[in-house]
Amino acid sequence: MKPVSAAAFIIGFGLLGLAEPGFAQACRQTLDMTPMGGPKMVQCHEVSDMPQSTIDGMCRPSGNAQARTVPERLDKCPAAHVGMCATPLRTIQANIRRMQGLPPETENQVPETAMVKAYFYEGVPPNVAEQCARSGGTWTVAKAPAGKAPAKK
Repeated sequence: MKPVSAAAFIIGFGLLGLAEPGFAQACRQTLDMTPMGGPKMVQCHEVSDMPQSTIDGMCRPSGNAQARTVPERLDKCPAAHVGMCATPLRTIQANIRRMQGLPPETENQVPETAMVKAYFYEGVPPNVAEQCARSGGTWTVAKAPAGKAPAKK
């Protein structure tokens, strides 16, 4: 089974639009690859500084007999993630254009502050940190929640 890359999951959405600074929107997706012998993967993608319509391209059901994606629209991604890949939207667009053999854009309508944050919850690919870095993103591991100190005996 070929692992699903974080970058490929993000790049598959074709995020375009005009800017609306300061706005965040999210889509939690469950990718069920169990028919192919793979795991169930749960991710949430959050887009900032883009119009509301941007999330529409990301948050659609998709799939085939081998894998199915079930999306859910949210205002923000849940906090209890394992790790997160943050990538500037301009970088994602440049990667898509390069993969399609197109020249770089001369006029970009996407603000420099527009970001895509891919939060990972379940079924995290083993090389997700490397994939995130190769696609121009920054990988961070979630910190364990602060808990109470163990009781003394």
